[in-house]
Amino acid sequence: MKRILFSIILLTLLNTKVMSAKANCYGGECEITSSYHYEYVKTDCLQTMSFEEVKTDYLYFIILNTEQRCSVFESK
Repeated sequence: MKRILFSIILLTLLNTKVMSAKANCYGGECEITSSYHYEYVKTDCLQTMSFEEVKTDYLYFIILNTEQRCSVFESK
């Protein structure tokens, strides 16, 4: 029972803040670190960001502080 509880807590922590993606953006071009989906994107969000936490998906990413959704046009 203790092992199951420990495993659930550990997986929850790993899936939230420990493995969160960070974005560095300037002029609609972003480098995304620790993302499963991409490393570099061209997007419609033009603001400058430095190590901003984001949630990534295949077609967009969401800036966690502002909840702004940015579409991805091109990715690598």
